[in-house]
Amino acid sequence: MSGFAFAFKARGIALGVVVIWLVLSSSLGRLPFLLGAAALFFVIGWIAFRSRNSPHMLVIQALCALADVAIIVLASHLPENDWYTWALQTWMRRSAFLYLVAYVASSALTFSVKVVLISGLAAIVGQLASFAFVLYSAEHVDSFKGFIANDAYDLLRQLIAMQNVDPGIFMVNQIVLLAITTGLIAGAIWRARRHVERAVQAETQRGNLGRYFSPNVVARLADDVRALDAGRSQNAAVLFIDVVGSTRRMEEYPPEQVIAAVRAFHQRVVPVVFRHGGSIDKFLGDGLMAVFGAPESRPEDARNAVLCAVDVLDTVDRWSARRVARGQVPVSVGIGLHFGAVIQGNVGIADRLEFTTIGDTVNVASRLEAMTRQHGVGILMSRSVIDAAERQGGLTPEIKTRLRDLGPVAIVGHDAPVQLIAIARE
Repeated sequence: MSGFAFAFKARGIALGVVVIWLVLSSSLGRLPFLLGAAALFFVIGWIAFRSRNSPHMLVIQALCALADVAIIVLASHLPENDWYTWALQTWMRRSAFLYLVAYVASSALTFSVKVVLISGLAAIVGQLASFAFVLYSAEHVDSFKGFIANDAYDLLRQLIAMQNVDPGIFMVNQIVLLAITTGLIAGAIWRARRHVERAVQAETQRGNLGRYFSPNVVARLADDVRALDAGRSQNAAVLFIDVVGSTRRMEEYPPEQVIAAVRAFHQRVVPVVFRHGGSIDKFLGDGLMAVFGAPESRPEDARNAVLCAVDVLDTVDRWSARRVARGQVPVSVGIGLHFGAVIQGNVGIADRLEFTTIGDTVNVASRLEAMTRQHGVGILMSRSVIDAAERQGGLTPEIKTRLRDLGPVAIVGHDAPVQLIAIARE
């Protein structure tokens, strides 16, 4: 509704300019009436502005527009002495028409197509009334500026004969121009609003993507969001991160402290995932599921996932040490990591879609994260992740020295045992 406020301010400024012009150009006999009309015009504009949030806004806007146009037309036809003679003079100058065009143009500042159409329709009605009064005035004038005519239309024809225009065409042209001006302004505003709506929608989609994907992936996906709708199957590294023992500790603290702690944890972990090229599939309470290879697989996915897991483990451990130094509760995480075939795509309903990764690889990674408590380690990953990482450039010597082979281990819900590799906390 800021457009209505801007339009009202602009109306006040324009009205001030008009008042200055009236003081300089109008006779003393007409000036009080014109200044009163200007004051009334301002009051009507204030009423229209105040009605912007009313459920009857369009009705009030229509009534205000008709009142505005009536003031413009009457002020233009206000006589010095004789109403009829003055009406013929103003008809020749077309001052009312020009002010009505300016009035319709000013309605565009509201940025409302409906208000522009209402203003344009009111202007057309006012101009038709003005023409009717001119014809009525011509019937009551025997002669005007030396012209003598048989009827009103003949008098108007003679007055405008110097321009080689028929009076009917002259009047119709002004109505048509008002209608065209209204249509063009309304069309421009409609197009501008659509452009803004599309820009906001695109920015919203980009923001939604930014919740799950790293900024460089968001930039590529923003141009083709529909590409996520189609399901796909590819290899990916799936990483589960969860805070160890947090559920029991949460019961000891107020809700606001629990939420603040969860946010603080996510603020430290999510940037690490993005920095290594991963995507957030979903938040799981205080934990999360990250995927390396979503929505696009890359040659270094497994290697990046291992580097990310170690980085998250060490980052949280350093944060926990600072918390303990301040007398706060320590924080430790369990991380499960597996590499293999997954299925990816948008799931949900039309107005609430979520891009997700599913498959046995996801289930194994989740089981490995839960098993970190059993084995007393920070990271538990499958041998397939290490093998893929070695094919993709290899791991650093520092990380290799921290690896511990646990051998084949049975995984609940998985047919064959999985050879596990553990990384303990520093």
